[in-house]
Amino acid sequence: MSLILAEKLSYTFPNGSKPAVSDISFTAEAGERIALIGHNASGKSTLLMLIAGLLLPSKGKLTIADMELSRKTQTAIRKKTGILFSQVEYQFIMPDCLNDTMLSIREGTPEERKDRAMRLLEKVMIADEAEQNPLALSSGQMKRAALASVLAKDPSLLLLDEPLANLDKPSSDSVIEILQSLSIAIIFATHARLALESLANRVMVLEGGNIIYDGSPKTRQATQFCRHILL
Repeated sequence: MSLILAEKLSYTFPNGSKPAVSDISFTAEAGERIALIGHNASGKSTLLMLIAGLLLPSKGKLTIADMELSRKTQTAIRKKTGILFSQVEYQFIMPDCLNDTMLSIREGTPEERKDRAMRLLEKVMIADEAEQNPLALSSGQMKRAALASVLAKDPSLLLLDEPLANLDKPSSDSVIEILQSLSIAIIFATHARLALESLANRVMVLEGGNIIYDGSPKTRQATQFCRHILL
């Protein structure tokens, strides 16, 4: 069974004049790393929010980990997925990195949760900042702190909206190194050529809420799309 099955999936925002995502169908398997590319307002972020269970389809069906997305399954699907938004500062709740990461860990004693949180902070290379307010960190450190909190949920699927946004080259390289080390499925929206070339084994090109290409990032057609879309 596919990890994701989208069947004629559409979503229109309230009072929207046209669908942000329109009649999309695709499957995704465990372990895949899919880049979503397209110009602004092409539907990338909306598709990520649907897959994360943050929005419900206006039409069509979306099945995640054998659960069809609905009001009844929304909470269960959110537990299976982790999403990192482009503006990660809005994802922090607690006043320091350690407790923010611990908040996402639901099982174990306080000491066990603390130990696991510290291991995650070590994995994202900010263990030394565990007691710091995440909002006081650099952009790169903040991105990695938010990623630690998302990974603390132990998701089956990781969703990323512009994971390299506002990062310099060293910080981008650090985030890519972390993502490359993960064994879970990853779907990420990006305008960064570095992210696609370093992470993706599949690319989906969106335009006007539709998928206009879905396949290898190494074909001539994919290369042409990338030339006109990516930075």
